[in-house]
Amino acid sequence: MEKQSSSSSGCEEISQKHHFGDGIREKTENILHKITDNIFASAGIKFIRIEQEHTELIIQFLNTNFLPYDLITKSHGVTEDKVFNSTVEICIREGICVMATNKHGDVIGVHLASIYRRGDWIKKVESSVSVGAMFDWSAAAKAREVNTKLLKLLGYTVWGLFDGQDCQVVAGDILICTSKESPFIGLGTELVRHGEIASREHECDLALCVTTDSHTQSILRDCGYTLRSVVVLYDFRDENGGLYLKDVDEDATARVLCKNIRL
Repeated sequence: MEKQSSSSSGCEEISQKHHFGDGIREKTENILHKITDNIFASAGIKFIRIEQEHTELIIQFLNTNFLPYDLITKSHGVTEDKVFNSTVEICIREGICVMATNKHGDVIGVHLASIYRRGDWIKKVESSVSVGAMFDWSAAAKAREVNTKLLKLLGYTVWGLFDGQDCQVVAGDILICTSKESPFIGLGTELVRHGEIASREHECDLALCVTTDSHTQSILRDCGYTLRSVVVLYDFRDENGGLYLKDVDEDATARVLCKNIRL
């Protein structure tokens, strides 16, 4: 399998201090954000912090708009996964998840993330244990197994961000999903921005996302995320040379991206 990784400068770039020109850039971005806020508000779009009472609504939205389209779950025919639903519920309880609603109050986008704190050994142990029941041969269990293999190949770990950096809290495992029927351009970008605002309110220093979706990768790059590692999915194969993921293009990739969101 072929693996491409960004150099160690990716971590160094995350922790660089702001330069003089950044002040002007930030002021310009603030002006643009206010304009964007007004555009979305005039269309009746609201960005709301997800509360626990929204859990079932969010799970239903993701089962409709994420699981059938995500490369891993789609490749294995997963339309519902109790472990995934449980993970969503845990993320929502942590308080940094955001949803977008239209003028009718319908959910049209979601930004999920989980909080990782330096020294949280309980969560570190829990995240290192493979999730799934013994003798579970379901499609969802197979998809989770493939996902674990891919994360290992990517070298994906939230805990590695705490090594050698002035970082105490990370918003990790970010998931960005918009309704396939939503006509609003820029919705994903706004979900990322509001997700970062929510994460900063919980003292997060860095945001970390792994995704196989090319559109999400493009959004995160435009939002200033730095590439940490990449795997070409056409080279992601089993011991017999078969593709783990179906119908992948030769240029399809899985990417880990990170950003310093501390102001």
